[in-house]
This record gives sequence, structure tokens and C-alpha cells, in this order.
Amino acid sequence: MILKFILSIFVILFVISITPAYAQHHSGSLSPPIDLDGLQVAVSTTLFPEDFSYGDSKSTNLSIRFFDSETDVNIQSVTYRVKIFQDSNLVANEYFYDEDGKLDLKIKPTTGCQEKELWKCTVYNGEKHAIAGGYYARGDSLPTIQGPIFDKSGEYSVQVSIVGATNPKTLTTQDLLFETFLHLPEKQIFEIKTASAEEFPISVKSHNDEISNFEFNETLNKISYEIPFDWNDHSHSSTINQIISFNKDFSSISQYNDLLISLNDVEIDNEFYEFNISNPDKNSIKIEVPHENLLQIKDKLISKSNNDLIKLEILSGEKINFNDIKLSFDNDVVGEIYWNSELTSGKKIPFTFSFYDGNNISVKDLLFVYGITDSSGKEVWSNIGTGQKYLGILAPDGIYQESIFIPTDGEYEFKLILTGQYSNNFENFLVSTSNFEINSQSILTKETTSTIPNWIKNNAEWWAAGAIDDDAFIQGIQFLIKEGILEIQ
Repeated sequence: MILKFILSIFVILFVISITPAYAQHHSGSLSPPIDLDGLQVAVSTTLFPEDFSYGDSKSTNLSIRFFDSETDVNIQSVTYRVKIFQDSNLVANEYFYDEDGKLDLKIKPTTGCQEKELWKCTVYNGEKHAIAGGYYARGDSLPTIQGPIFDKSGEYSVQVSIVGATNPKTLTTQDLLFETFLHLPEKQIFEIKTASAEEFPISVKSHNDEISNFEFNETLNKISYEIPFDWNDHSHSSTINQIISFNKDFSSISQYNDLLISLNDVEIDNEFYEFNISNPDKNSIKIEVPHENLLQIKDKLISKSNNDLIKLEILSGEKINFNDIKLSFDNDVVGEIYWNSELTSGKKIPFTFSFYDGNNISVKDLLFVYGITDSSGKEVWSNIGTGQKYLGILAPDGIYQESIFIPTDGEYEFKLILTGQYSNNFENFLVSTSNFEINSQSILTKETTSTIPNWIKNNAEWWAAGAIDDDAFIQGIQFLIKEGILEIQ
């Protein structure tokens, strides 16, 4: 059924090239490929929700996928032996089976284990496959692991042995061993109080260990704190990775205002952070600066601070002017897509998708796919979702955000397709299209328009009237020269 839907999308959207993504992520990891009878096979592990930490919810899902790394196609009927280590401590060790090559496990973290060997506190629940002998998913019921797993921040090793593949009875001549790593962030909650006596909890999840010296400046609408950082470390800590969350009614940091984010007073580009509003209760700012980008500004960073600390500052800036397009569908759903009008091509631009009905009420649990083509009809970006049981991207609360790479200025077409709702695909998909334009030149022109500040105009009048001295007037002239407004021949 899912294949039928994908073929439908190919017809009404465009031919989509799907290639495996090999990027590492703190909530997901990919092993190096291994040869299996001429196939380059690999294992990926992913946590959901992303950036989970103990206390967020009672459980988290761990997905383990076994696939051909060259075609990105899953290997069928797989028997896995899964070991999970927290530091050097074994916390889980069991066999599992899955028919489609993607094993989904529900993890229920617990605390208080008194056993010296932590794995002895771990229990497993679910049905066992009659032939393969491992726990497997039956319907919507997932195998469950409950114990001292993901109950602490830090790095976890997930070691996966492929015992059998392509048939429940088939055993590999030798177990294929893969190792991936997941990192759970350190979570800290800070209570801040405004001048009007309002209290707001600010959550900071740090993949760079525990932060310090958290401060909130209400006058400047600024949050700041210090991050421990080792320039000689090349593990998860070699990037800056932070997630700051707060209630939607915390107006000091708003999605309608630009953000100015700096490390040791060095402002970072907007491609390294994302303002996420898709959660119905909270907003969050995710900051991720890769190690190679940190090295480019290392001299500036260490010249202004202790080598072992990096000061992060988040400042609310000017109000954002948004571009937006609206697309209507035959089921009375309206899709609105908007983005910051001042962001330029050649980089990823955060786009927000919002879906609502004729009464302006958000449409829940909507499934959709989309594609962007340039003026020649060439695809520049597309997303059909990652679900195994349905086709489409799920927008649980009617809002979805994605950073999309727009290569150059010009006219583009957005094609938006509603594919279903409540985890079921529609029999007939609903399609709507709209054109939009990215024009960085007009933005640059706007930014470089030569305007003489009022304080300089006033200085000239006051100097002519003898109200200010020569030095003050000269400072104004120097400003004009420095900013390129006044040229000296």
C-alpha cells in the first residue's frame, strides 16, 4: 500500500531522488558499513523524541534500522541481538526480531537499581517470535525494555549483532557486529522572575555537559550562560549543541523577533540555530555549531574568554518581516507557509508550515508532502516523510518547520500535497501549488542604502549655529567616511 502511495506522489510531484544520509546526530547515529555477500550493509539508531532526557516523559522510542547503505533499502526479516551500555556498564542485552528491517523498541527508564550489574534490573515485555525466538512488534504493540536505560545524561553505546537476515530461519555464518553511539543531554531548569513578578521556567539541555552562570537580563531581553568546552576533545563535545525551551507566553524571546546569538561576543550565522514553535505548549531554540565552524573562529573565541569556557548570549532583536504564501485545498484546509524575508539564498532558510480550517482552527495530525522546483522545473528540495505505515510528514498540532536550502535567487514553485490524517492516507491526495521568489539583492540594497543618521544632521545644524564645538562636528564627519556614506576624493 505504501508503495502505491509513493508511486502516486512520483506522478503528481516529480521524480524524487532518495539517498541515505550519513550525518551523525546526538539523537541518532550511523555505523560504518560492513560487507555482506557483496552488499554494503549498515545499522542506524535513532531516539524519539529527539534530544530526549530523563524526566521529559515516561518513555522514549529507540529505532534500529538494518539496511543496504548504497540503495537505502531495508534488509528484511532480521534477528538482532541488542546490547546497550551506559559508559562501561551493560544495561540491556536481549534478542529481537523484525520483518521489515526497522526495529522499534519502547524504552521505559527507571532509577534506583541496587544491583552492582545494572542489566539485572532490566526487564523485557512483549511477544516472542515462534521461529526467530526474539521479541517482536505485533500490530501497534512494541517490545518494551524497562530498566536503568537513558535515566542519566551522557553517552550510550548501542551494540547490534545481526544474527539472522532475509528469513526467520536463516542465520548469518558469522554475527555482524555494529556499534553506534547516542548522547543524552544534561538538562537543567532555571526559574526567572520578571519585574511584574511573573515567573517562567527556562529549560536548558546541553550536550556539552553542565552549564553555569545562567543569567536573564529583562531590560535587554537577553539570556546568557557559560558552556564548558575542551578544544582537544573530538567527541560529542567538540560541537556546541544546546536546546533552550520556554513557555509560549514568555514574551522576552519571541518567534516574531530576530535573534542575535553570540559565542564569546562573536555573532554566529542564523544557519547554526533554529527557533522551533511546533510544540503547542513551548517554544525552543536549538543551537548547533559544528567543530569545523568553531575552528574557523577559534582565535576570536579564545581571545575573549577562558579557553575552557564559552559564553553563550541570546538576544531578542528587531521585529521580523515575514514573507508568506497561502494554499487552499478542496477539503477547506488552508496551508500557510512563511519565512523571514531578510534571509538570503545560498543557505538553509527556516520555513514554517501551518494548517488550519475555515474557522481558523489548527488541523491536528495532518499528513502532507511537498516539493520545490525552480523556474526550469528542476527539483531543488522535497520531503515525503519517513513513516513506514503511511506516506507523509506528520504535523501533530498543525505546525511543521524545516530548514530548506534555496541555492540561488529567483522564482520557485511550492507544491503542497495533503496525503492523509490520523496516521491514515487519503484515497485521493489533495494538491495545491503557489509561486514564490527569493531576492537577496533587494535585501542587500535595503541594507546598504546610505542614510545620514539624525544625530549627524543635528550636529551640522548646531555646529553652523555655534552650538557645538569643532571636535563634535569632526566626529560626525568621520562616521560618514567610515560608513562609506561620504567619499573623499
